[in-house]
Amino acid sequence: MDYEEKKLQDPTVTHRLFQLITSMSDDARRTLLKLLENGLLKGKCRREHFRKALRLPVAYAIGKHAYRDFIKDISLGGVFIFTRTPFQAGQQIRLVFRKKDSDNPVTILGKVARVTPEGIGIEFLSLKNCDLNPRFRGIVGLDAEASTGCLRAHW
Repeated sequence: MDYEEKKLQDPTVTHRLFQLITSMSDDARRTLLKLLENGLLKGKCRREHFRKALRLPVAYAIGKHAYRDFIKDISLGGVFIFTRTPFQAGQQIRLVFRKKDSDNPVTILGKVARVTPEGIGIEFLSLKNCDLNPRFRGIVGLDAEASTGCLRAHW
């Protein structure tokens, strides 16, 4: 977990937000709610997709080298893998993983988007929001939202 993620999980952040919101007038709260519902923060948040903790074994290959480690979390856009092996951003990677109770593995092509002391962040290249492989949906519990064209996670 990087420093920013730790800061956001700190209960004092939620507590401070709660304090600020509860000290607002009813009118100010309604205005804030409307602004948030209309996308006030859209484009201002670092992540495009919600990440869900999902510890699963993963096999992956970069070039001619194969590795086995564990997934930390996953989203529609990528995955974070715990690893001590040094990699470089931009390297192409092929991932294979499966849900514990499934016999059908999923293979996904990606690229190393970031490298931290804890592991590597992978951006999926072979998954597009509306073209999700049914096995991938089964592994991570994703269903297409027909009405919005978005996807919702069912963990």
